[in-house]
Amino acid sequence: MTAVLKINEELNGIELYFDNKPGNETLTHLKSNGFRYSGFKKCWWSKRTDQSLEVANDITKNKITYIETKNHAKKEKKNDFNLWIATQWEPFEVNKEQDVKLISKEIKKHLTQRFPGFKFSVRTGGNHMYNSINIEIKKTPYEKKSVYLSAIHNYCETVLNHYRSCYSAADPYTDYAGSYNFYGNVSIDWEYKKSELTEGIKTDCEMYDLKSEEKAIEEKLKKEAELKEYLEDQERRIKEHQRMQLEEFEKEEEVNSSIKIKELSEENQYFVMNSQFANLNKNCTLTEYKNEVEKGDHSNEDVKITKEIHFNNANAYGNFENMLMTSFEFLNGTGGSFTEDNRINSYLDYDMMDEFEKRTVKWFRKGVAVYFDGELKFIVDAQGYSYARYVGLVEGSEIKKTVEHQQTIKEDDLNDLITQANKIEDISTSIIAELDLLETWKNEAWKDYKKALKKEMLLANIILSKNIIQQIDIPELKQKLYKLLMEVEGIQEQFEQAFLKKGEKYTLCYISDLGSFITQQITFDSFESTNYAQYENAVKLVFKPQNKRKLYYTYFYSDLLIFKGWHELPENVLNNVKESKGFLTISSKYHSCDKQQFDEALNYFKKQDIEPIINTYRTN
Repeated sequence: MTAVLKINEELNGIELYFDNKPGNETLTHLKSNGFRYSGFKKCWWSKRTDQSLEVANDITKNKITYIETKNHAKKEKKNDFNLWIATQWEPFEVNKEQDVKLISKEIKKHLTQRFPGFKFSVRTGGNHMYNSINIEIKKTPYEKKSVYLSAIHNYCETVLNHYRSCYSAADPYTDYAGSYNFYGNVSIDWEYKKSELTEGIKTDCEMYDLKSEEKAIEEKLKKEAELKEYLEDQERRIKEHQRMQLEEFEKEEEVNSSIKIKELSEENQYFVMNSQFANLNKNCTLTEYKNEVEKGDHSNEDVKITKEIHFNNANAYGNFENMLMTSFEFLNGTGGSFTEDNRINSYLDYDMMDEFEKRTVKWFRKGVAVYFDGELKFIVDAQGYSYARYVGLVEGSEIKKTVEHQQTIKEDDLNDLITQANKIEDISTSIIAELDLLETWKNEAWKDYKKALKKEMLLANIILSKNIIQQIDIPELKQKLYKLLMEVEGIQEQFEQAFLKKGEKYTLCYISDLGSFITQQITFDSFESTNYAQYENAVKLVFKPQNKRKLYYTYFYSDLLIFKGWHELPENVLNNVKESKGFLTISSKYHSCDKQQFDEALNYFKKQDIEPIINTYRTN
């Protein structure tokens, strides 16, 4: 058996190589002195010490061979990483429809490859209502509050948002938030660790700072260039605007100096019938109006001409046709609407009409007729402004000196209404003077004024109606009388005026505290005006219900209908009634507390010529 001793300088070790397997005695001797067998090198080895060297020399008889070792000086890896390039975003194609777990894996892979040596945690979470992906930055070579870590944080947020998809947009007018395929955020791990800052990374940070400065300078120069371009553009715009203003002023001067204005007295005014007014108004040129009318998007209206404008200069007329939105003094205060209907003395009278009555009113416009070389070209209704707010075309129109208007109210009836209106004005004036309500009759003293006015009208045998109010000339009184006409009287006042008789039969309709609509037959005993809970205007009604012997009482303070006599409200008035296969199904047409049920009851009884003697729901 031959043994060879080799000294491994690199590992500071002793290696023994045998040509045959050593005997048991030799093996025991080696093991007891710290030698171990290496299956890779096929040798027995030990760290080089005096003892191990003595054992090796004894076995090999001082035959020592030194292993030639190369100087394996550790080569530092070349650092090809560039933080600036790594943090610059470049969009790439992704699948936003895939499962969030697959998305998280893709994000983790992307970040790991883009920032080699850094450590990220990409976790999924959520519940049955939403999914989440959260990114944590756990380890980099940078300080926590450094610009370098902030750049990595921003890049992670961009990647996360790149995978996010909104499948239900938020509503900016409500508190409804948008819905996404996942939610999440990017954060610095609370156990964030800073790895070794090598010379290569320091150099890279310096390069990042240099690039940041270059970009900041580039952005500054770009903004300065944009500002310069903006200021130059503004200067061009201002010059162009000034040029156009001067040009428009010259055109206005030419129009004003080239027209003849003719104010028409009442007897010289006339009507242009069926003038075409486009539904799209406030156009600048007459051509635009013509295009709208040709499309059929217009209405035919009758116009009373109160002023004429005559052009003899073709250029001036052409300018006016193309500057209809420009203000001209000769249009100021012209136009408007009027009616010959004797029911309307102010727009409030029209506003208080129902839809059927409004359809019976014939309205006319007032306008300015524009002529060129004696020919009527178009009509302007400025509606009190100084520009052509509305324009009517006159092709196919007919000119009339007067227009007959068929009145709804005959002259004799009208005179009677005017007489009653004058009486109400006198009564109102007297009440205001006697009670000293000049400053308060419209607000604080309204109740006292209303009570006195009702009393005096009753004595004068005047029943207030819409037709009488229409003939009132005092605007404030007209407004308050409409309010009085539409106002539902209080429940106490209605009970006092109803003259209910003890022992008489009545039918009550009301909504109970539980929301059900009640129709109840009673025999009246008495009532008392009182307070109930927080309600000052309440009535305690004492009565005997149908088929009852004892007296009961109920407090009423809200909507209530009372009809004279006992009446039944059929089941199908407020309910859907169906019969099928021997079964009767009844379902309510309305929800609890729905006041439309009062309208149904009123309409039903009205068809039977039954009117309520007390109605606190709405005016008759």
